[in-house]
Amino acid sequence: MRVGFIGLGGIGKPMARCIARAGFDITVNDLRDEPLKNLERHGARVARSAREVASVSDVVLASLPSNEASEEVALGVDGVLAGASNGDIYIELSTISPDVVRRISREAAKGGVEVLDAPVSGGLAQRREGRLSVMVGGDEATLARARPVLEAIGERIFHVGGIGTGATVKLVNNLLNAIGAVATMEALALGVKAGLSVESMKEVISESSGASRAFDGTVASIGRSSEPPPGGTANMGLRTIGKDIRLAVELAGDLGVPLSVGSSALQLYLAGFGHGWADKESWVIMELVERLSGVRVRPRIDV
Repeated sequence: MRVGFIGLGGIGKPMARCIARAGFDITVNDLRDEPLKNLERHGARVARSAREVASVSDVVLASLPSNEASEEVALGVDGVLAGASNGDIYIELSTISPDVVRRISREAAKGGVEVLDAPVSGGLAQRREGRLSVMVGGDEATLARARPVLEAIGERIFHVGGIGTGATVKLVNNLLNAIGAVATMEALALGVKAGLSVESMKEVISESSGASRAFDGTVASIGRSSEPPPGGTANMGLRTIGKDIRLAVELAGDLGVPLSVGSSALQLYLAGFGHGWADKESWVIMELVERLSGVRVRPRIDV
């Protein structure tokens, strides 16, 4: 099976490397030279456009940062659908609007191309080791054909429904995670200002009804630097998390679902953008919560 991969950013690059490591014949494309050279060293071929990737691939995956990028890569003059053939599969890994996924699927169907939306969840280690969770929307038979490729990047593959449902469940998941992170930060600020230590709160809450993955992850993160690694991108970047919450809030607006807590969380992330923190790790929001609360929660070593 010939595989194409488009978008070699902080999430896409390690996934593409996992696919190459699994022994697939892989062709890649990105706007930047560095990740292309890196994948070439791992046995990948380099294509000049998304159209060229599709023309030499049976299955094409894309990991992109926005609705606009996904539409351009799939539907543009030099996009995937311009080079794909009847029977090919296009897999949208990006966290984007379900409506965009469904539009791409409708256009793809005109040429006999099948589409899956399959956003992923997991940290840097899971990306590198091919142990992500993959949330798939689309035809079950199409998933069966694409499963060998998806198994190269994910150890848990969930088929959640028809086209667009993968994108939807990813937005719901990320909304919950973001709300949990903000709630944890505010609760920690309250506790510290009232005289508690972060360590004592962690010890008690981790074994009590307030426990959650969001709590554990936030407490573990806020003591680390919010700066991205030298020459790299943030693992859990504020720009990416903020975009995901905004998409979830927009979806709720389209469906008439009130998101009073989610909308409030979004305002903090937008305030982080206003402070010029978009490229930092998402836990930089703790600094904003500290300023609003008049208390220091993070260790002094993280300035």
